Amino acid sequence: MENYEGWDPHPSRKNIYKNQKTGLLYKSVGKHFEMIPQKMTEHQEIEDFRKAIGVVAMTSRSRGRVAPPSDQTPDASHT
Repeated sequence: MENYEGWDPHPSRKNIYKNQKTGLLYKSVGKHFEMIPQKMTEHQEIEDFRKAIGVVAMTSRSRGRVAPPSDQTPDASHT
């Protein structure tokens, strides 16, 4: 059984790994993993959907911010 970073091997199944971040089970196929269909919590479903469509949550710090006005001073050629 190979050791992959971020994945825990299943205790009794060959080629089955648990994603440490999500807790979902995946099957090792060649050099990639395929998700095994399984019952997910509502939170896991929402996170999986957000990742699939590429939605990035807007934080309160980034909401409504604009670039500060530049401090332009006219030089000798503009006076």
